[in-house]
Amino acid sequence: MQAIGPAGFYNVPVTKFLVLFVGTCSILSAILNLKMYFHLQLTPHLTIHHQFWRLLTSHIAFGNSGDVFFGSILLYTLRVIERQYGSAKYMAFVCISILTSTLLELGALIFGEDFGLKRLPGGPYALIFSALYQYHRIIPVTYRFRIFGITMNDKLFLYILAFQLALSQSFQTLIPAICGLLSGALYRTDIGNIKRWRFPLIFQKLTIRFIKPFLVSPPIARSSATTPSQRPIVTGLSPVDNIMTGGLRNRRSTNTTSSSSASETPAPTTEGGAPSVRVSV
Repeated sequence: MQAIGPAGFYNVPVTKFLVLFVGTCSILSAILNLKMYFHLQLTPHLTIHHQFWRLLTSHIAFGNSGDVFFGSILLYTLRVIERQYGSAKYMAFVCISILTSTLLELGALIFGEDFGLKRLPGGPYALIFSALYQYHRIIPVTYRFRIFGITMNDKLFLYILAFQLALSQSFQTLIPAICGLLSGALYRTDIGNIKRWRFPLIFQKLTIRFIKPFLVSPPIARSSATTPSQRPIVTGLSPVDNIMTGGLRNRRSTNTTSSSSASETPAPTTEGGAPSVRVSV
């Protein structure tokens, strides 16, 4: 998968909040047996019982562990959108996407009732696919490769995960995914200057002061070993390396012994004790 920017949740507090919040709500709903409160159904929940709070809760918890796993991976990978937009704009984008996709899901339930669409499962499917549309439009391709003559790029792996999530519960999860893509496309059109909308400044200041300190993550430390003395020493050598190292050591010891023997051999002398000197003509 594509890796743009530093790893971890460094400088992406909104994404960190989404991953932790959605994961925690999904786990608690399964442990406490509260999954029935997180799906969206037109009849009887909205039309008879007027449980309009389901319009919000239908986006905060997945219904099964498989969707929790793949949804968390997608939310984490799509943190590059927050780095591109900034936390203030990304938080506004999240709220706009949830609002517009909820209206689209209501329309799908109204017009799809005759085709057997009775309910939509809980989970931030629409938000994930709305962010995925932004990823498709603004994040460039890093590399391309060919498989059986077909040219592909590094975004393919993320699209495969998203496709699996969209079809995890067949038709019921495909509708929120499509609504999310439409919501993302609507945001890109900038109709009504929605891309310029932000939360009020006083709300941003309160969030930065009281909530952001709990969501700040330091950058992951990287190795600073750049010189040979700072690099780790390899203690184990392969048999070939042992042979080469032993041969070089033996050659050096042989050369050292020969030079020392030559230096210790005395020069020939004459009968009077003076060294002899050869003169070549």
